[in-house]
Amino acid sequence: MPHDPHASDNVSAVHDDVVMHGRITVENSGEMRRTLRDALHAKPATLSVDLSDVSYIDTSGLATLVEAARIARGQATRLVLGGMKDQPRYLIEITHLDCFIDTSAPEAGT
Repeated sequence: MPHDPHASDNVSAVHDDVVMHGRITVENSGEMRRTLRDALHAKPATLSVDLSDVSYIDTSGLATLVEAARIARGQATRLVLGGMKDQPRYLIEITHLDCFIDTSAPEAGT
């Protein structure tokens, strides 16, 4: 999938992978939502979301991931969050969303 022209520098999509960068907040979660929606529109078997370069995610970003997981589940796409560390990993774990959304194995040293 080519780079979404509506996405900012915080979000990019390639094939069945979405890569996010920096801080995901209420100011840019709409861009993340559009990118995930567009990637899911192709109905891939698996959509991987790389969060390895995300330093912070707020509740609006979290809600966007939950929405993407709901859409993915409804169309039999496996949504996988990868590369999480520090605050994003803590937020996913403390809210128990790792029970609802697939996460890849932790990165070494995190």
